[in-house]
Amino acid sequence: MLTNFTTKTYIATTEAIRRFKQDHKGVTAIEYGLIAVVMAAFIVVVFSGEDNFVSKLQDKFKDVADSVKAVEVKKEG
Repeated sequence: MLTNFTTKTYIATTEAIRRFKQDHKGVTAIEYGLIAVVMAAFIVVVFSGEDNFVSKLQDKFKDVADSVKAVEVKKEG
């Protein structure tokens, strides 16, 4: 009786371990988590600090707007 119970327990345990090894659903979740971490780090780098990407972009747009205003003034004058 004990041998039969031990055998059934061993088989159930080995089958559970085999199914756990073949389950790849967690791998996809981990990959998405890593992608989210990289994107969050990128956003922090882009929007943080005084001399960041966004402030440089705003400066460039201001330069373009000033150039357009200068051309409009020359046309009128």
